[in-house]
Amino acid sequence: MTESPTLPPPTAPPPLPLDRVIYADLCTDHYPWTEVMLDLETRQAAGFSGVLDAVQGDRWARFVWVRGQCLGGFTGGGQAVGWDVTHGGLPRARVRLGECSPPVGAVVWTSRAARAGALAGRWPDTQLILKREQFYGLVISEELCSVWESGQVLAGHLPDDGALCVGYSPNSEENRERLLRFWHNLLGAVHSNVSLDGVWQQTCVRLSAEHPCLDPFAREVTLRSGVLNVDPGVAVSEFRPALQTALRVALLALGVSLDDLALGELPGQPEWAAAGLRGPVAGAAPVRRQVGR
Repeated sequence: MTESPTLPPPTAPPPLPLDRVIYADLCTDHYPWTEVMLDLETRQAAGFSGVLDAVQGDRWARFVWVRGQCLGGFTGGGQAVGWDVTHGGLPRARVRLGECSPPVGAVVWTSRAARAGALAGRWPDTQLILKREQFYGLVISEELCSVWESGQVLAGHLPDDGALCVGYSPNSEENRERLLRFWHNLLGAVHSNVSLDGVWQQTCVRLSAEHPCLDPFAREVTLRSGVLNVDPGVAVSEFRPALQTALRVALLALGVSLDDLALGELPGQPEWAAAGLRGPVAGAAPVRRQVGR
């Protein structure tokens, strides 16, 4: 996905495409945090989906709601922050609140710990790469931001022609070990429900032209008795979309869906959402919680 090392954590929250800005540049000097919190509680009770940003100097916090659930808050590098820390650390904050769709909120939350990385090429050539890699996350060029899932745009504005872009995605090389562990556990769990070996081999042969790492003769990505092995030389941008496509095709051939299978806690993990497998939003509370609790 990237052509250069990841960039340092931002000193301001990355821009987001919002369906509606409720308030912007609201100063807690004049509209105190207590009033902001009361307003948020009312909106949350009504099923609010959106994002709140609080910025003071080079310190900031971002909170995300999906369908009335406050998933949590974070700052640069995905570090978790709560309301008490935000009130105390940003007493004179500039606050921005906006609405977005639940799928967009889910991507923002799942990508919270992603580090910015420069995307290869210039727009629109970059778009072809993002589609091929089934990109998940945020694409930013100057103040333009678009939100992506499985290589498709969910919301936002695309970069201008010739622009260089930065991406925020949990599907990055620095997250390689977690991604491999997730796919190892997922394919093992699927295999314990329905035998994958035979149909997986057939699927890999069919998909090897599109995803060369699946070529059974190359032995770069193999699955035997539900145990996944990926050669260390295969990049995340290669093995992740290959595994995602192969699993979908194999399950289609078997006539089953992931919803039919016992997969334990896997659907609640961030990698599940980032793989476009649908299901619960990672981090979502089982019941609606009051803001600040």
